[in-house]
Amino acid sequence: MLVALAPFLTHADQFRPLIEGRASTALGRKVDIGNLTLSLSSRSLTAETLTVADDPKFSSAPFLTAKSVSVGVELLPLILSRSLKVTSISIDSPQVTLLWNSAGRWNYSSLGSSPAAVGNMALTKVQWKNGKVAVGSTNSPKRSIYDRIDLIASDVAVTSMFPVIASGDLDGGGHFRLAGTVGPLNQADASLTPLDGRIIVNGLNLAATAFLNPSVGLGGVLDLDATIASKDDEREITGVATISKALLVAGGAPSARPVTVDFNATYNGERREEFPPR
Repeated sequence: MLVALAPFLTHADQFRPLIEGRASTALGRKVDIGNLTLSLSSRSLTAETLTVADDPKFSSAPFLTAKSVSVGVELLPLILSRSLKVTSISIDSPQVTLLWNSAGRWNYSSLGSSPAAVGNMALTKVQWKNGKVAVGSTNSPKRSIYDRIDLIASDVAVTSMFPVIASGDLDGGGHFRLAGTVGPLNQADASLTPLDGRIIVNGLNLAATAFLNPSVGLGGVLDLDATIASKDDEREITGVATISKALLVAGGAPSARPVTVDFNATYNGERREEFPPR
């Protein structure tokens, strides 16, 4: 076994162009990875770095960079026929920039839009660890930063739903956790891919986020428990929001009692309808 694997252990980098090509085709973006090494214990090829280009209509800077990426592979096809069959992907310390333009379109909307993306791709697990996401507009240099994001998706296929669990720190303080399903991929606009699940937010400082205009002088600490339901390109968000230390009047004193609101909101593409508290 070790004798058969010796060429792969010493020359694992020979698979780098193949992985870069497949990833670039699937995402519709140029993908570059660093030198590859093969690990027998984890049955994976690990690259030192990962870079995914952005949509050139949005930015010339990378859409995603990462410290490393590990690609799980089947060893037997690798040994017998030098065939690369990917089973899982794990990305370490990714940094992603999400941008929207004046037309309301996101820079990730075109991800996976190539017909080649809807193939036989099926992965047992996709994971990213200790990620950071910057969110903003092409019209402003200001970015909201979401940090220490961990995500695990299982049985991933672009043509069907699959379970996902994510958690991380919110911009301005607080923490979120999401558990639900994603998919199938909307090839016309990846940002409209169905998402169903439950999201819990704890300790979000409203005054320190983009939710409230800082010049208004309002604020409070938000706890949220909500469900997201998708139908076609429409998402309905229903839940309960509790605001502690609510500052409802500029220059006033924070409320001594929490404010609790039941809410229901619907989002559909560029049109958003919000309903008053029930």
